[in-house]
Amino acid sequence: MENVVKHLQRVILGIITDIDALCQKNSIDYYLVGGSTIGAVRHKGFIPWDDDLDIIMTHANYEKFIKVCNEQLDREKYYFQEGRKDWPLNYSKVRLRHTRIEELEDGGITPENQGIFVDVFKLDHVPDRNFRGKWQYFCAKVWLAYMLSCRTYTSASSKKKWIMRGSKLLRIKCVEHFFQRQAELYNNRETEYYGFFYGRTNWKNAIISCRVYGKPTYVDFESIKLPVQECVHEYLTQTFGDYMKLPPEKERIGLHALNVDFGDY
Repeated sequence: MENVVKHLQRVILGIITDIDALCQKNSIDYYLVGGSTIGAVRHKGFIPWDDDLDIIMTHANYEKFIKVCNEQLDREKYYFQEGRKDWPLNYSKVRLRHTRIEELEDGGITPENQGIFVDVFKLDHVPDRNFRGKWQYFCAKVWLAYMLSCRTYTSASSKKKWIMRGSKLLRIKCVEHFFQRQAELYNNRETEYYGFFYGRTNWKNAIISCRVYGKPTYVDFESIKLPVQECVHEYLTQTFGDYMKLPPEKERIGLHALNVDFGDY
């Protein structure tokens, strides 16, 4: 009998298959990111205990992806949860309707829109890895604190709860907008670096050369092929260090799902 994690991975694989087809049809470049990239390289699919899948794209591709999803995504099958519009945080989710996943962290969305999902993140343009890049990283983290402080967002993380309690000042709109503008200041410019500021990163592994991302390269992922960074070894080494080394057995657990209703899937 198929266990819950394997069943969840199989359903997520169906979601990303449809996302990939939509992106290829509309010439939208994207990459697997974080643990999903480790899975592709180390396991040729999901990390065995992983319970989600993350993709990332440049700012321009992300804006195009939002437009395409709003116009072309199968609305009977999927719900597009747009970041900053349909929930507090600034990344999006493509959710499978008629399923339900209870997450450790919740954005206060309605029960009918809590389907199994793929996370869609964006890269911000960053000018350098010196003062300007560090300042941009700091502003992005402060803006993230504002988003976490929204009353509709709940978290199981004690660190995030502390941040949420301490960020009430940021609910002043002019303060929030200042940090948002600083975090996204370079997105309409050509720069040498990309920043992924909203994951579990410090500034050293959050800011990576555009060259490393490069042209998306399709590799085996379970029964399909999905895109990773052009210089994937360099990306994974800078982000994770020795990414081929398995974590201790006690850490081999999923981080997102509490309960899952697969519906007819």
